[in-house]
Amino acid sequence: MANHVYFNINLDLDDGQVALLQDTMSKVETEQGEMKWKTWLAEELPIYPVEYNQDDWYSWGCEQMGAKWVEIEDYNADNISGHSAWSPPNPMLENLVQYIFDKVGGDVRATMTYEDEFRNYIGKSEFWIDDGQCQFDIDEIDGAELTEAMCEWSGWDTESEDFSWWDLTEAKNGEKYEPQEVIDEMVYGFFEDGKVEVRHD
Repeated sequence: MANHVYFNINLDLDDGQVALLQDTMSKVETEQGEMKWKTWLAEELPIYPVEYNQDDWYSWGCEQMGAKWVEIEDYNADNISGHSAWSPPNPMLENLVQYIFDKVGGDVRATMTYEDEFRNYIGKSEFWIDDGQCQFDIDEIDGAELTEAMCEWSGWDTESEDFSWWDLTEAKNGEKYEPQEVIDEMVYGFFEDGKVEVRHD
C-alpha cells in the first residue's frame, strides 16, 4: 500500500482566473460513498498535455500528475488539498498553473506544502509564470533532518526505549516539552520560511 503524501495548495489568482478554476473544477466534481463526500477527479482535469489513459493509468499518473493517483478532497476559490501516492503532485500543479495562464493570462502563482504521512520527507513548491511558461522551485528535506535538529536542541534520544513522542519530556534547557508538538511546529515553520529549526524557546 502506498504511503500517502498530504498536500495543500494555495493559489494567488485574479477574479478571471478564479472563475476559470471554478468552472474547471465543477466539471470533475463527484460524490463518493454512502455519505456522498465531495471529491474532484484529478485525472479528468483538462489541464494535461496528454489526455488520461485508463489502460496505462500508472505511467500516465506518474508523468502527468507526479503520482500514480491523486485524491482531491477539498477545494475552494484559492485552495486545493488532498493526498497522493508516494510523491507530491508537483507536475499536476505545474500543468494547472500553465493551463490557467494559457486560458486567461495574467500573473498566476501557486504554492504547495506537502508531507509524507510518516514524515519521511516534507516540502514546499512554488510555481509562477515567466515569459509565458510555468517555472517552479522545490524545497524538500528528509524527515531525519528534522529529528536530528530536534535532538540536537533538546538532548533527546528518539531511539531510546523510554522515549515517547507524546509525553512531556525534559529538554537540556530544563523545560519539559511534548516532542511531537516540537516537531510539528518545526514542520509548520519550515512551510513558512524554509528553515529547519526548533520553534520553541
